[in-house]
Amino acid sequence: MSPVAHSAFGLLGWQKFSETKNLKTLILFILVGNLPDIDFALFLIMGEKGLKMHQFYTHNIFFVFLTALLFWPLFTGKRERRGFLLVAFSHLLLDFVTIDGAAPYGFRLFYPVSLQLFNFGLFPNLWKDNLARVFSLHNLWVLCFETVVFLVPVVLVYRKAFGKFLKQKHLWKI
Repeated sequence: MSPVAHSAFGLLGWQKFSETKNLKTLILFILVGNLPDIDFALFLIMGEKGLKMHQFYTHNIFFVFLTALLFWPLFTGKRERRGFLLVAFSHLLLDFVTIDGAAPYGFRLFYPVSLQLFNFGLFPNLWKDNLARVFSLHNLWVLCFETVVFLVPVVLVYRKAFGKFLKQKHLWKI
């Protein structure tokens, strides 16, 4: 999945579980929803070798649990912490149902205990093997598709709450 779908789940988790609706908690929920893809930066730094490492170390339950625990102290309520953990694990669920277009297909859910790959491709994937394909019409289509399927429904369901949040004057102060 792209950052659009992962961010939509972060937004949904923030709206549903956050006890403190402010910009800081919103950013944290969206960040944790996208955090396992930090390994994609390896591709930008190391090229093809880095791409082979994508979804190796960060796309597993141990990494997700550890990163959620890292942010754990920032939240005080049980409901908020549970929601944060759900958003963290949503990344794995979304990637599980995305078609993986590059070998090795899938991700290692239980790494380092097991190297077994998991994938049940349903949704289209982003092409990310070179910059020309990153900026392709295919990727634009995938981003639009994910926006319509994931982001638009969340915003529509919570449009009044988001509107109220965006109108807060203190939110826009620098």
